[in-house]
Amino acid sequence: MIAASLTLMAGTVGAFAEDWGRKPAEEKPTLDKLVDVQGNGLGAFDISFVDPKLGLYILADRTNGSIDMLGSEHGHFLGRIGAVCTTATAVTHFCFQGVVLNAPVPPATVGTANNSLSGPDGDVIVDHKEIWAGDGDSRIKVIDIATKSFVTTISTGGKFRVDEMAYDPKDHILAAANNADSPPFITLFDTNAKTILGQMVFTTAGVGVDAENGIEQSQYSPQTGLFYVSVPQVGATLSTGGVSVIDPHTMKVIRTLLVSNCSPAGLALGPNHEALIGCSAAFGTPATTVSKIIDITSTNTALDGAVVATVPVGGNDEVWYDPGTVHYFLAARSNLSSTGTADPVLGSVDAISHTIDPSVSTSTTAHSVAADKDSQLVFVPIGFVPPGSAAGTDPTNPCPAKGCIAVYRAHSEEHIADRDDHHDHDDHH
Repeated sequence: MIAASLTLMAGTVGAFAEDWGRKPAEEKPTLDKLVDVQGNGLGAFDISFVDPKLGLYILADRTNGSIDMLGSEHGHFLGRIGAVCTTATAVTHFCFQGVVLNAPVPPATVGTANNSLSGPDGDVIVDHKEIWAGDGDSRIKVIDIATKSFVTTISTGGKFRVDEMAYDPKDHILAAANNADSPPFITLFDTNAKTILGQMVFTTAGVGVDAENGIEQSQYSPQTGLFYVSVPQVGATLSTGGVSVIDPHTMKVIRTLLVSNCSPAGLALGPNHEALIGCSAAFGTPATTVSKIIDITSTNTALDGAVVATVPVGGNDEVWYDPGTVHYFLAARSNLSSTGTADPVLGSVDAISHTIDPSVSTSTTAHSVAADKDSQLVFVPIGFVPPGSAAGTDPTNPCPAKGCIAVYRAHSEEHIADRDDHHDHDDHH
């Protein structure tokens, strides 16, 4: 049934998008629906991804130990693939770690979640046929979409999770980060042979980058043929982060574009050889948080030398570029208001003018975002409020009891007919 639904969506999504393009422009994303992912609800989750050609949205769901799937044309729940590993299934690794807990610390009776060992984590769709998903056991799990079954697993040899990843469809190379290992490293895979091409260790001796606080979201640019990865902290200075530029063929970091007061987490490649860095914090700055837009072709490695604009939304994890509306979307769960109070939002930034549009409130759990360029739907997973939480916890959460995937209708670009002039990353976010 799921495979049939995907085929149907791929055939009808174009007509739906064409009709939408005629609608009046909207000022901000508007909530369309809240999708129940069933099972145990949605509490802990990680990265999401959209393949517009398939009309498929996927989410790394740790609560259910699965990859959850929605049709990205209308936002309907299609089902899930996988389950939490048990003793019987752990040997083959055709499963996910789910939420792994730290040992309880007296007087607590329940351990807190260990983010570095839980999974699934990062995920991406490869060649419109497979889902590659990182897990907490330092393995990539490969899933065939048509049969909804595990194909193989590949160990990166680390101690902790395989997290965010990016894919080069031309050379069939996938880059995945072991962000929680010390030191962190990136593994490059041949997705056809399903083998490891090599690894890059993010130390001064390794690739010339001293990544003191892990590595985060990566992207691939078909225009430059290079990978880009967010580095939250470069060197000993807390306020200095950057984006490292990787040549996948030489497996070397060409340069690192440094930024200040940002702690880079999310990364999305937009038009005009630019990228939005989703800053996760703002060290030593006023209460309002910011994110930065850089020129990825810049050779200026001085602090903020590649920065072309800043936008007043921060506290992000995943960010996404949507060529359908020519906008960046930011999952800003830790955003702050002008008075310094919590203000979690789905941020929306015009990728041409660099101006921010009115944001919509989300949840302090909302750290993942993906959009379909054809249907112009934006997907934001929301976690449930844990039982026993204090009154008023996460007050803007739209689905506090069970969690959900909030589906928003993105505003249409005012000059939607001209949007092809502005996007050069059709199959990338």
